[in-house]
Amino acid sequence: MRNRIEHPKVFISYAWGSEDYKIKVLSFATDLMNDGIEVILDQWSLKEGNDTYAFMEQSATDPTITNVLILLDPVYEKKANGRDGGVGTETQIISPEIYNKVKQEKFLPVIFERGIKGEIPKPQYLKTMLHFDLTQEEKYDLEYRRLVKRLYGIEIVEKPELGKKPSWLDERSTIPTKTRSGYEGLKQQKSDSVKKDEFKNFLLAIKEKIVDFTKDEFGDNISAEEYISLYDDTRLYRDEFLYLLKYSIYIPESYKIIASVLEEICVGVKNKNGYEGEVMRTLLHELFIYVVAYYLKNKDYNALSYTLSKTYFVGKYGYSQDQSFDAFYDNNTNLDRAVSQKDNQQYYSGTANYWINNINVEICNKNEFVFADIFCYNAAIFVENYTSSWFWFPLTYVYGKLTCCAR
Repeated sequence: MRNRIEHPKVFISYAWGSEDYKIKVLSFATDLMNDGIEVILDQWSLKEGNDTYAFMEQSATDPTITNVLILLDPVYEKKANGRDGGVGTETQIISPEIYNKVKQEKFLPVIFERGIKGEIPKPQYLKTMLHFDLTQEEKYDLEYRRLVKRLYGIEIVEKPELGKKPSWLDERSTIPTKTRSGYEGLKQQKSDSVKKDEFKNFLLAIKEKIVDFTKDEFGDNISAEEYISLYDDTRLYRDEFLYLLKYSIYIPESYKIIASVLEEICVGVKNKNGYEGEVMRTLLHELFIYVVAYYLKNKDYNALSYTLSKTYFVGKYGYSQDQSFDAFYDNNTNLDRAVSQKDNQQYYSGTANYWINNINVEICNKNEFVFADIFCYNAAIFVENYTSSWFWFPLTYVYGKLTCCAR
């Protein structure tokens, strides 16, 4: 991290051109002075009778000067390459400082005026250096602020702290080879009806695992680690479902089959008792967001529209209680509490934190998952058959870069 500079002091190197150009340089230097940056500029620092070479040499090499700003225009480029006049003299002083230091941060090229055809006028000795560009009026303020930050030693783009090795690095595929081979068969040339039946049967097999999920009896109290471990066990079903989801592109109108099986899962876990019931309802919530994220990512708007506008019959045995996609929403306070306790943090949503930190990157990235969650919120506002009196609340919205989408 670069050290902050409390009192920046800069020397401005530029080529004498027209009177208007000198006024432009003077205005720029004045702005820097107004922003607390001491500026050494010949127009107010060099007096009659002074030695210009000594002034340039002292200013360019003075250790109290924190930066030298090299204002570039076509005149400067020409004089620097030809070692002509004062610019040529400064080039002879500055270029060794640049060439002889692999990592130098003192000399900063600033594009001040472009060529007739918009070309960037960089002298040969500055060709490989990154620069600031003050030639575009619409971006001037932003670029000027970037420059001022740089002069104060403030990182323009803050480097994030180094995190921990992700847990998924050491994970092996939990999907059996036989299962994966079966899914591969969906790519083969078969009739649509056969492929639909095979795809549905694969989904129903996963559904049965989810609905029938049981663990050893838990007492009245379960530790945070035990509860998280219980939810960890559902990831096997999540990943198998999502692995199969990738093959849906080979199945005509697969989204109708997926929505139907999600509906059946919802019926199966809706009234499931105990901690197993809790985690399976949370898993269903997570799976639904992944399905929406997958359709959004692949621009499958027919599937998206169908899934979000469908009426789901999720009462017991499917005979009652018609609902919209809010049927898949779950609020697991036990998982929220367990994740916060385990990490000794007060998370906004422990459930969302768990989802984001264990994202299945084969389906979507973190921001795509968050966007899908927020998209469900917006759909809840506009979908006509949304049945709940409350709108789908996106648990994950504080964990992505898209919080502006939620109101």
